[in-house]
Amino acid sequence: MVYDEGSAGPGEIAAAARGAGADVFLVVDRAAPHVARLAPALGRRFDLLDITGLTTEAAAARVCARAPDGLLTFSEHRMAATSAFAAAAGVKRWHTPETTRLLTDKYLQRRALADAGVDTTPCVLVPVGGAARAVGEVGLPAVLKPRQGTGSRHVRAVWTVEEAVAAVAECPQGTDLLAERLLVGDPAAAGSPWGDYVSVETAVSDGDCRPVCVTGKFALAEPFRERGSFLPHTLDDRTATQVTALAEAAIGALGVRDGVVHTEIKLTGRGPRVIEVNGRVGGLVADLLRRGADYDLVGTAVRLALGLPLETEPVVGGVAYQYTLLAPMDATSLVGFGGLDRLRAVPGVDLVDVRATPGQSVDWRAGATGRLGRLHGQVPDHATLERTTRAIETAFDAVYTTDDAVR
Repeated sequence: MVYDEGSAGPGEIAAAARGAGADVFLVVDRAAPHVARLAPALGRRFDLLDITGLTTEAAAARVCARAPDGLLTFSEHRMAATSAFAAAAGVKRWHTPETTRLLTDKYLQRRALADAGVDTTPCVLVPVGGAARAVGEVGLPAVLKPRQGTGSRHVRAVWTVEEAVAAVAECPQGTDLLAERLLVGDPAAAGSPWGDYVSVETAVSDGDCRPVCVTGKFALAEPFRERGSFLPHTLDDRTATQVTALAEAAIGALGVRDGVVHTEIKLTGRGPRVIEVNGRVGGLVADLLRRGADYDLVGTAVRLALGLPLETEPVVGGVAYQYTLLAPMDATSLVGFGGLDRLRAVPGVDLVDVRATPGQSVDWRAGATGRLGRLHGQVPDHATLERTTRAIETAFDAVYTTDDAVR
């Protein structure tokens, strides 16, 4: 398992390996800050294969020397390295380097989906000084996003050419951007007050797709920040069938043969449309399935990597959710907060995980990494979930600075 930020937790990894009857070793690069911070603890629990400072070829040689039966990663940052190691070691049940490029490069992915007739959302690269031309080509309103990346970092909608030029200027220098035509959601598809998009988790074995679940979403915070997910979804049967079929078609178009795939799909007035396809377990979905359905998605990924049959299907009881606490879009720092006791007292809240600290900077451009905290829980139904999230927002009492005020 190639380990880095976004990976499953140590306990999840160990349990998944035991369930598959496998011995696991972690491939680690201590130059990555996340790995450097956790390496001492990981070393007490796992066999570590250290590739720090090595070229991809030299690291692959070390991996090959272990003669692994399977390779996988849960980290977007290590997708390309894992495919290189798998190719060198002759491991067949991970994405090929070509498929990995399509999974991690949003522009190439859009082209592949269009070539296959799966999704034809207009998409172009934004050349230096060419923001106006790019949005003119795809049409307004448009979405500007990094060509590679996760967690909605630096993703925003633009409604005018002037906004597009200003948005490109705000991005870190050297960021490769692409422009897409904005997919306008249909709020009636999932029903109020839920988000107008869903995600599909699909288990793929030798090209055969098995839907694991369709995950409902809370409405996005501006501009495209996720507020969390819940199971089961609120789609009608016809729409749910369309969504899973679209995810399967996208998976086929990108050449995915094995593994767990996380596909995000927009619910528009003209039917479901692909937002993006990720060739790994979706962030935090494994936790949601474990809490809500007693289903081990990490174990599923391990079994697929080893070519083992899948044993169970998730059965959701009630409604399980994860809800994210976010700062307002105009906030620049967190002065302080209260209400944690009130949050813990909200019926249906099982876990309050707030890691924000007073005085820290906040910035909407950080996407998912800019969250203040997350709550996990279970409730009987979706009506109760709506009341629960309103109670959460009321209970969390935070003060922020903005560019010109404190509120």
